Amino acid sequence: MTRSVLIADDHALIRQGVKGAMESDGRFIVLGEAEDGIKTIVAVRKQQPDILVLDIAMPHSNGIEVIGEVGRWSSNTKILILTGLTTGSILRQAREAGAQAIFLKSDPMTDIIEAAATIAEGRTTYSSRVAEVLDQPPVGSDLTSRERQVLQGLLRGETIMAIADRFAISVNTVDKHRASIMRKLSVHSAGELMALAHREGLLEAAKFT
Repeated sequence: MTRSVLIADDHALIRQGVKGAMESDGRFIVLGEAEDGIKTIVAVRKQQPDILVLDIAMPHSNGIEVIGEVGRWSSNTKILILTGLTTGSILRQAREAGAQAIFLKSDPMTDIIEAAATIAEGRTTYSSRVAEVLDQPPVGSDLTSRERQVLQGLLRGETIMAIADRFAISVNTVDKHRASIMRKLSVHSAGELMALAHREGLLEAAKFT
């Protein structure tokens, strides 16, 4: 059975490489390509592909946001994330958003093609390197949901006042959350927090929330 595919990536070389490999395989037909998140959503709504090969870091609407829209407009479309991002926080977001497969752009193309066939049959699959990252305990796993929201705001450069306004809580409450975050993450200054965030990929993850 031939499966229809849409390929979404902001790099033409990636799109062309995936398209060529899929068409050569014989089990897939490529309906089209998209170079940003908005065009991807429009194309999915129109074409209803069996499989969407999707990058995470794209202009206008990132891959995590696209996954949510695909679920809304084309619920039968299976999603294969193909990304260059390797931080656990981002890969977990993709999995939790609903991606059925997650592979790295450096993975063998044969593995990526087989992953597309696997998810077309209703199963999930991750590359060995992605699975290894996903199996590691996430940094800040003991943070409360509110503390995670405050942390994301801090990492995006928002002021305490702005965070307080956004969540309709007091500045004092935000300050208490910040102190708790720093204690749980074993950091003692804003500089140490930013260094940890950079090292663990939390800065990148904040862009997708």
